[in-house]
Amino acid sequence: MKNQKYDVRRPLVHGVLFYTIGIICADQLIKGQNIFLLMPIMSLLIIGYIFCFGYLPGVYGLMILIMGAVIFIHCPLQQERDDFIPKKSYILKGQVEEVSRTPYYEWVTLKGVEEETSHQKIRSKVQIRFKLKETISTYDDLMVQGECLEMTPKMNPSDFDYATYLKGKGIVATFKAKQIMNLEKHTPLIEQIREACTAQLEKLFSADQVGIMEAALLGDDSQLDETTDAIYQKAGIGHVLCISGFHVGVVTGLMMFLFSYVPLPYTVRQLAMILAIIFYARLSGGAPSTIRATIMVCVGLLGKCFWQEEDRLTTWAVAAWCLLINNPYQLFMVGVQLSFMAVLGVMICMEEMAKKERFVEWKYTELRRTLIVWLGVQLFTWPILAYHFYEVPFLISFLNLFIIPIFSIIIISGWWILGLSFLPGFFSLARVGSWCIERILSTIERLASVFLRCPLATLCTGKPSAFEIILYGMMVFLIGYVIWGEQSKKRAYQGFACLACLWILNGMIGSKQNLKMNCLYIGQGDCCVVEMPKYGLFIIDGGPFGKGKEIENYAKYLGYTKIQGIMVSHSDADHIGGVLELLDTSLELGHVFVSRTDHSDQLNELVKRCSEKGIPISYLGSGDILKYGQVKFQCLAPLQATNYKNNNDNSIVCKLNYGRFSALFTGDKSKGIDEKAYEQIEPISVLKVSHHGSRTGTSKGLLLKLQPRYAMISCGRENRYGHPHQEVVDLLSDEKVVISRTDVEGAIVYETDGSYLKETSYRKDA
Repeated sequence: MKNQKYDVRRPLVHGVLFYTIGIICADQLIKGQNIFLLMPIMSLLIIGYIFCFGYLPGVYGLMILIMGAVIFIHCPLQQERDDFIPKKSYILKGQVEEVSRTPYYEWVTLKGVEEETSHQKIRSKVQIRFKLKETISTYDDLMVQGECLEMTPKMNPSDFDYATYLKGKGIVATFKAKQIMNLEKHTPLIEQIREACTAQLEKLFSADQVGIMEAALLGDDSQLDETTDAIYQKAGIGHVLCISGFHVGVVTGLMMFLFSYVPLPYTVRQLAMILAIIFYARLSGGAPSTIRATIMVCVGLLGKCFWQEEDRLTTWAVAAWCLLINNPYQLFMVGVQLSFMAVLGVMICMEEMAKKERFVEWKYTELRRTLIVWLGVQLFTWPILAYHFYEVPFLISFLNLFIIPIFSIIIISGWWILGLSFLPGFFSLARVGSWCIERILSTIERLASVFLRCPLATLCTGKPSAFEIILYGMMVFLIGYVIWGEQSKKRAYQGFACLACLWILNGMIGSKQNLKMNCLYIGQGDCCVVEMPKYGLFIIDGGPFGKGKEIENYAKYLGYTKIQGIMVSHSDADHIGGVLELLDTSLELGHVFVSRTDHSDQLNELVKRCSEKGIPISYLGSGDILKYGQVKFQCLAPLQATNYKNNNDNSIVCKLNYGRFSALFTGDKSKGIDEKAYEQIEPISVLKVSHHGSRTGTSKGLLLKLQPRYAMISCGRENRYGHPHQEVVDLLSDEKVVISRTDVEGAIVYETDGSYLKETSYRKDA
């Protein structure tokens, strides 16, 4: 039988899909994850593609897939990552590409780097950390001696993957500046224009709003207020604050309007617009989403020059090819994923509506067209938001229907006002315009804050599994079939019913009656998130200040927006700091428990803030018991009514029981203190080693009494206290206790059904 051949339309789009799959497969192979799943999935993919499009396209697809994997494995970021050794000094010379400031440091990105000692040229970029007093700007030539910093690995599954983020920006290593050896200042024309625009915006707008305008017009978010940025991001409208395809589209529309009045031939006008758009992309910083939009606009305009038409999906594929061949790691950047998927949703909806109007004698109303495009964007971006941020904007996403048109006007007006302010005698008029924009921006921020407090404004989804993402994709396909299908919708509704059954079955399988004890890496501190069957989360300690957001992210990663209870063993900063920060998050806190012998200013602050927020707070000591279904927390200490001088000894000692499983949490209790608390205790399954493994917290007598199967030590990487102390590690090893350490293994999870116990760690390379 002859092999049937089909016409493969838009081969560049098909090629991008195979190239992307090749990158993902190579990444999984390098990490050593899901290796046994890759071969059958790839085989099914190729067989299915051959079945649909024929043998030859399948072979080409396989070749492109292999090409993507090879390019990823041999990209400079992979080849050069071992050239820099942590804590070793290097002399680096290159051109400054980007300067960003934080409250503590100034981060400088160098390109065209050469390592002076070995005269080795680095194809990747490097990032150097300076103190804030330095005056380094973009386009300067810099020679600096710096100490290579360790690329901090991802320690909890919900943590932001900073190492992958840097690779997405093309950065192979980070350094701490020790000495500037040479600095040559360069200020090309485009930088002079950018600096002049920034200075003028700071004159036109107040300190509260200038950050938004600099971000929206010039792509500079260094002055953006953190609270404002958080509101925009949580409301799902953060894309208007960073230069993206939305901004390029608005500016392109403005340029088309202006160039329509220029008496030039059609082709010359299109080429002039291409140059103007490229200039705007350079002026605004050239973020990946900006480059994607710029490439698409330029390819589209070139298509009109040569063929008088454009294919949006092909231009989308060309932009993807340009970005991913230059740096395959951009595939893993959230901004790139959202940008491409949002545009893909818009294009598919527009194309399907055009087909419908072409073959059916009726037209979409403007309102219906807008709603369909909005729905397409939401459906295509929600799984990405859920995967990376564990929640999606639900009802709040309707704000985009109003914010996008308003911000289009703000951006166009902002450029007109900025240009007008440079003209002699027109600054006062420009200031009036800026005052009007400020009122609009203030109203948007207030409305977004109000909407965020509404029920179902956002939905916490937890991190979806691969199976759930596949089910979601099938459901989106069926939605498209219902909207645009020309035949009977009966099969689509049957499909919905099958998918709903699969979704419910998946939920039932995932809701086993198991208790999970998640000991997070929280730096030099303690935090254990207990996931209780049917009752949700109970947290024991919250780590140091600066870790509240990490705990919130982990709770949402698990799919929870409420914490049933928080127990603070004692009020030292490394246990109570994160709890104080949790009070300012979107999580709902049910009850707070503290030691009845603990007294400190930080504890008073916690009590005061809980009272203000209406959160009940209770004081625990020996004999107190908390029950959540079959889960029991039994307090063994403190025994006495007066507090110890050493605050560590005021720690709550708590025993967790679930069936035959038991775990003992000792806070930072010193050995020899409240020894009577352990007199009646039976052997336990897991011991949370006291005081991060300090020699002051664990004795041989206590180990002989407890006979733990596992010992968990929570401490910071390379902490200045030397925790855990070697004698404690030796003591545990001598008693044949299995030791788990958060500083080495990252998050540690103990899962039990009450009889059997399973221990896993997040860092598989530990």
